[in-house]
Amino acid sequence: MYFGSTMNDKIPIFPLPLVLLPGEKLPLHIFEEKYKKMIEYCLKNNQKFGIINSKNSDSLVIGCTASIEQLVGGENDSREYDILVSGVERFIVKSYNTSEPYKQAYVKTWNDIDDTIDQTLLQEANVFLYEVLLKLGASSKIPQINVPKSSFEIASMLDIDKRAKKILLKSQSENDRLIVLKRILKKAIIKIDYEDPARSGYPSYAQFEA
Repeated sequence: MYFGSTMNDKIPIFPLPLVLLPGEKLPLHIFEEKYKKMIEYCLKNNQKFGIINSKNSDSLVIGCTASIEQLVGGENDSREYDILVSGVERFIVKSYNTSEPYKQAYVKTWNDIDDTIDQTLLQEANVFLYEVLLKLGASSKIPQINVPKSSFEIASMLDIDKRAKKILLKSQSENDRLIVLKRILKKAIIKIDYEDPARSGYPSYAQFEA
């Protein structure tokens, strides 16, 4: 395991029954009083907060910091917030702090151990991504093949199921993540070839599985 030195902070924590990945956009509706206070604190102090999977049963708690990109609401009597956040950086929880109504944690950056990238694997994963998006008719999302997307960039373009996201979030190797995504995309292509999107509307396999 490798803990980076770029983050060693106490941050607000928002436990949710989902997994956020770096680069992923996520809309949230904030209505609980303690989490409204958390959002107000983050807005006032230009602070990111951490999202962890509330259903996590692992001994290691890996999460992702979230940056508030857009805010809607919060000015009426209910002070409920609709926000759009973007995943920024992975972290591991070292300990928790309960001095505020909302949960806080001392965290460290969760970095890759192996930062070498297999260029052939990278290119293959991007070719599969191109084929999937083309088959789904998502032409606006089709990337330039000569500018390969990283694993988290690829994942942010797909609706990946929670189990696969947990694998990607925890992995400390770009090559391992690309292998997982390549497998996901190959399975998706097989399903696409056996279904007719024009007949069934948005494909039933829209959430990609590992």
